[in-house]
Amino acid sequence: MISSHRDDTASPSRGKPAKNAPPAGREPPHNLELERAILAVLLDGRHATAMHKVRQQVAHPLAFFQRDHRIAYLACLELDDAGHRIDAQAVAELLSRYDFKAMLDKLRNQQLLLESDQLDGLGVERLRQLWRRQEPDVGYEDSALAAIGGYNAVAELTESHGASAAGLERNVALLWDYHLKRRMITRLQALTDKAYRTPEEFGNLIDQGSQAMLDLGRMTQSSLVYTLGTVVDETLDSIAHRATNPDEGVKTGIADLDERLVALRPGGLYVLAARPGAGKTSLALNLVGNIARRPELAQGVLFFSLEVDRIDLVKKLLSAESGIDFRAIETGLLEPAQQEALYAAAQRFKDWRLDLMDVSDLNVANLRSVVKRRMLESEGKLKLVVIDYLQLLGGTRHDMNEYEKVSDISRVLKVLAREMRIPVLALSQMSRDSEKGVQTTPREPRLSDLRGSGTIEQDADAVIFIHRCDAPQDGQDSPCRKMKVIIAKNRFGPTGFVPMHFFPAKMLFKQAPRDEYVEEDDAYDAGPKPARQRRDKGDSVPQRREKIDSQPGDGEDLFQ
Repeated sequence: MISSHRDDTASPSRGKPAKNAPPAGREPPHNLELERAILAVLLDGRHATAMHKVRQQVAHPLAFFQRDHRIAYLACLELDDAGHRIDAQAVAELLSRYDFKAMLDKLRNQQLLLESDQLDGLGVERLRQLWRRQEPDVGYEDSALAAIGGYNAVAELTESHGASAAGLERNVALLWDYHLKRRMITRLQALTDKAYRTPEEFGNLIDQGSQAMLDLGRMTQSSLVYTLGTVVDETLDSIAHRATNPDEGVKTGIADLDERLVALRPGGLYVLAARPGAGKTSLALNLVGNIARRPELAQGVLFFSLEVDRIDLVKKLLSAESGIDFRAIETGLLEPAQQEALYAAAQRFKDWRLDLMDVSDLNVANLRSVVKRRMLESEGKLKLVVIDYLQLLGGTRHDMNEYEKVSDISRVLKVLAREMRIPVLALSQMSRDSEKGVQTTPREPRLSDLRGSGTIEQDADAVIFIHRCDAPQDGQDSPCRKMKVIIAKNRFGPTGFVPMHFFPAKMLFKQAPRDEYVEEDDAYDAGPKPARQRRDKGDSVPQRREKIDSQPGDGEDLFQ
């Protein structure tokens, strides 16, 4: 982290300050060493999430004070918009093709918008239009790279002694603070000039000064209050971005589930819950397989197994992928054809983007560190984290009771998902009350069945249950179990269920025809369910079990 002090070491040739009209003999607040340290982390190329962290606070190049630093950051923005890797070589290559005069024109236009108090209120897409390059490539002599001193000048930015990825967020906050101080000086200087040169009344000047301070206060990153107009622009930009990037979410590979969830959203916490032996690990591995087997999507998965070691996990994956009974794989007694199928599946695994971590005593703070490190190592290609299962994680303190521990874990996982902008799928146990039902058939699960803490239900963006619909006949289990994957909570879509067939011998889930569940389908999708009627004891018609509606009922908030 760079200390917060003013740096007046800008050179006349390469350290031209921005146009800010400070009092005579005084430069606006800035810190060139701080700016170089931030750019050094970006240009290093080894920190995949660095640009995302900087861009969250620094939306435009004018937050930097020195001209060349603005030019380098503008190149970083354009590379990031195009989805390219950012490092010194990429920035230098882009600047070598960028017309220097055209770049200065773009910076001047942004300066005019800043001085008219419009720049900081623009949405993401409008900001992108300000620096998007439309001019043809130019020769080196006319390029921005030549104007700032060539490749050596870019390389020097990576050599800052104060550069630190660990202190990046604090350094960015300081950079934005200097930017706001310069904005405050400019606004108050303009107000002072009005007091000198115009007959404006004192009361009007005070009102203008108060409004200026309120506007600046809204620009601080600690403020959580945004005007509706600003959020509307950001929302429209987000909708337009999603329309042109429909596959941004992580698809589970189960069509009905993806339709209801609208895929696994970046920043979402998803809870998959079931009683022991119901197949939640098998379903999670099936989803992971659907995602990781498509390397062309660059969607990596990190699977934390706190209950089963990595060898047994791969055996389950091999069983589902090859179609060979798990018992045969476990014993090693395989027919020649099975051996061929097994080795063929194993070879395909080598192309999967899947990382496994089996550890029995992991706490949630260490898990958070592992995910962050893996995100950096994968250069941002990690797209899903799976935890099997939540109640086996340790809390951030050793003296927590079970309720406090689960609440703490749930909160940290939600913060992790939002911070890293990836979905987190956490498997969870259910309480024994969920086994109560009619005769040998357990009732359908409810949100209150989640084991450990009600905060799981509150923090999760979606809660998904696995429920078995049939029961063993004459003590003999069926090779194909009739299952429902029930979406009991969904912040961004309807609830309901997906019919599935589970083949426990092969650890395999497959989507089932919906017409096998006609009665249940009607109960889910026909709208709010009517109140259940009481029946006399002599009535031979059994009472219908409670169903989960696909649409919210009266008084139910979809976003709770």
